[in-house]
Amino acid sequence: MKRLAIGLIVVLITISILVSGLLIMAQTNWFAQALARQASQALQRELRLAGALQIDWSLHPRIHVPELTLANAAWAGERPLLQLQSAELTLDLPALLRGQLAIRDLFLKQPQLVLVRSPDGRRNWDGLSGRQGEGGRFQLTLDAVRIDDGRLDYADASQALEMELAVHTDAAAQAIEQLQVSGRGSRHEKAFELNLHGGPLLSITDTTQPYPISGWLRADKTALEGKGTLLQPLAPQRGDFQLALQGPNPADLHELLGLTLPDLPPYRLNGRLVFEQGLWHFEPFSGTVGDSDLSGKLTIHPGEPLRLEAELHSDQLDLDDLLPMFGATPATGEGESASIEKRQQAQAEQQNQEVLPKAPPDRSRLLDVDATVHFLGKRVNAPRKIPLEQVAFALRLQQGILRFDPLDFGTGGGAIKSQLILDVRQRPVQGELAAHLENVDLGNLLRDFGVPEGGFGTIQGSLNSRFAGESVKQALASADGALMLYMTHGQVDAVLVSLAGLDAGRAIMEQIFGSGPTEIECALTYLLAKDGQAKVERFLVATKNIDLTAAGAADLGKEEFDIALRGYPRSPSIGASDAPVHLSGHFADAHVSILSAELLERGALAALAALLAPPLAILPFINPGSGDDQQDVCTGLLAEAKKIDTAASK
Repeated sequence: MKRLAIGLIVVLITISILVSGLLIMAQTNWFAQALARQASQALQRELRLAGALQIDWSLHPRIHVPELTLANAAWAGERPLLQLQSAELTLDLPALLRGQLAIRDLFLKQPQLVLVRSPDGRRNWDGLSGRQGEGGRFQLTLDAVRIDDGRLDYADASQALEMELAVHTDAAAQAIEQLQVSGRGSRHEKAFELNLHGGPLLSITDTTQPYPISGWLRADKTALEGKGTLLQPLAPQRGDFQLALQGPNPADLHELLGLTLPDLPPYRLNGRLVFEQGLWHFEPFSGTVGDSDLSGKLTIHPGEPLRLEAELHSDQLDLDDLLPMFGATPATGEGESASIEKRQQAQAEQQNQEVLPKAPPDRSRLLDVDATVHFLGKRVNAPRKIPLEQVAFALRLQQGILRFDPLDFGTGGGAIKSQLILDVRQRPVQGELAAHLENVDLGNLLRDFGVPEGGFGTIQGSLNSRFAGESVKQALASADGALMLYMTHGQVDAVLVSLAGLDAGRAIMEQIFGSGPTEIECALTYLLAKDGQAKVERFLVATKNIDLTAAGAADLGKEEFDIALRGYPRSPSIGASDAPVHLSGHFADAHVSILSAELLERGALAALAALLAPPLAILPFINPGSGDDQQDVCTGLLAEAKKIDTAASK
């Protein structure tokens, strides 16, 4: 027994010496470098330790790791992928004996992580992380991770995205550490800053529990703020957020988030953003865009090309808010919503005489996206008192071809039904427009323009045009097409018609004794355009007293026109003249003149007659009248209108 006891003591002493030696060896630089070499082989990246480990021994030893550096991929630059000033961790030895590498409370001090993604999709962290339990006999588990003064630099060349973020964890008054991320970055050279709050860092990899996230992102005056959850943020499976967006122009989101949206006035939207099965759903949402309300739903299909689907409606649409889509500036007067950029653009445009928008849209944003949008504007506030009552359209954008079919407007109690096609693949953009006016009431159409009450009449018409151009101005300057308007059985204020026909005597009498309505038996307007040169092919307004005609042309590119109106009284009248009224000038500054050569000639004759015999001075201004029969005129005019409409629709 004595020998056995002595043997046991020797064995225990030997084991104690060996264990002590191992414990001492574990804290030597040699041991630390041996671990670094093993880790380097496993990771296929060089891992360096600046010194020996320091260990507070127990069944749950606390290990202090010195400065650590993990090399980057050879193609990703010279900066290390990971650099730590120091780290501390608690190791569960009993679990280690069961084949489990259990780390409690991992603390990282001043970690600097550099993540890089190349244009072809390579990632500098590929190959460093495998599934749990792969690559060895031990299964790794972590209970908690704390970060002090961390930094994350991320550069994704495939997304033109760069970020420099400060990362740390903060328990505050809570027992669970919360992840805090803040910093700045840029996407497609558009700078932004962000501030995010998340749950425990390790919960990011949890495949069963959604990860809580809240915070904001700002780029200049564009701001996104949200709060919700995301399952597996590193490889998202499902998300659910309440989101608020606001900014000076939705188009700014293209560079920031990759969303292709049109140029519009300042907006503010709130709604629920859900991510599932690879799709983002923003529904329902509501808010304002410019001076219009907007609500509906939006679905985003990530990928190439990006696909958008939207159902939108507005109870009160300010049509002026849509002008930036066509290169024009919205109204910037008192009470109007417009960004600082658009206000400056409007001030600059006030210095020239051009009316048509000449700013080209960004075609690149239409070439990498497919979209389907249905929109309904129930009530419309249109610029320049245009009496639009409703707007509805279905938009389809696919492979660079944009179709509005239908594109319908309610106006004057009737409708304008149209289709618009734009091929943005070609340079310049090629387009086609076809429109039909159905049952538009003249009285409703003119009421807001100050025309006296009592006018009525139903207008039919059609417009067909082809054009090419990068802007509205260029498109009209190249337009080929035809416009036809026809009306029967209406009436307008007699003074208006008389003045148009230069029947000065009748106008004066009716101003004194009351005007009353003048019947319109029929009216036809027919314009033809070729290469932006529009010509009045036919213009006739047949009334009870006067047939009003017109001739002339307009240069849509130069925004100039030259038109003459001539009235032919049906019965003899004193003071009536069939000499033309001359209208000319720019679209923004028209000039009206009645001093035509014919009037000057008649004025000279009147002066000569006054010298010879004063009563004869009135003779040059007596019109014998045309004597045309209205019924015959309108029968022919209706047949002409039908013929034109049939030819245009082919």
